[in-house]
Amino acid sequence: MHWGPLALRLSAVAVNLFVVAILILSLLPLATGDLQVRAPEGEKAATSFEDGVLTMSIPLEIFNGGYFDIDDVRVFIKLGQDGIVLTEAATDVMSIQAGKLNRLDPAFSFDLSKIDKEGLEAMVFERTQMEYDIGVEGSYTLGLVNADIGFQRTMEWEPLIDDLAFAANDPPYVINGTSIDILVRYSFDASSLLRDRPVGMAFTLGNDTAMIGDGHISMVLQDHNEGVARITVPQEAAASLIGPQDLTLGIDISVLGVEAHLDRDYHWEGVI
Repeated sequence: MHWGPLALRLSAVAVNLFVVAILILSLLPLATGDLQVRAPEGEKAATSFEDGVLTMSIPLEIFNGGYFDIDDVRVFIKLGQDGIVLTEAATDVMSIQAGKLNRLDPAFSFDLSKIDKEGLEAMVFERTQMEYDIGVEGSYTLGLVNADIGFQRTMEWEPLIDDLAFAANDPPYVINGTSIDILVRYSFDASSLLRDRPVGMAFTLGNDTAMIGDGHISMVLQDHNEGVARITVPQEAAASLIGPQDLTLGIDISVLGVEAHLDRDYHWEGVI
């Protein structure tokens, strides 16, 4: 009569020991560093750009030296500059197999139109150091143990619009009736992500007090682009251009759903 309760107690102890053993085996890789993530040396992210969305596929190697697969894995990424996060994204659910080096190529999509103005201008016009923070999160052992690993790196960011230059044309202006058309030669290089894409460029010219003229250009982007922008200054503002002065040339570029603005100093020699 005493064996029944004893057997139940022994069975309960056995189950508890089994659970403890599983937890120890699960936690062991975390404690010994046998769960590692890294970006393979020499491999670059594959990128594409469509409708204002930048998609990056980043190769990763994750070593799971434990005894159990890690399920429900999500890879998170944050892109930043000078410690400020510009945008972030996460992958769909994946699995990391036990006892092997797993090769993953998670793809991340970033809507550039949702990035703040200064961050977007940096990504469009500046060659800079971009910081990325990779994190891997998942669970195993029937959800009893959570795994969370990651690393931080920096990468050279190639601007979408590079080597943007402006110069007064020869002649620098033409008189068009009662208005003046200021001619500004421009040139720039475009990222391969933008090749054969339509782009709109809007130009404004202003002095210390107001905008005095504007102009627009539409084109299809090539690796190198150059031409002449015609900025029309109407009659009521043309009189302010008689003498030499420093003006501000504003450029707005709109491509694939993304708009970015840039200001440049422009020295006007006056109407001769």
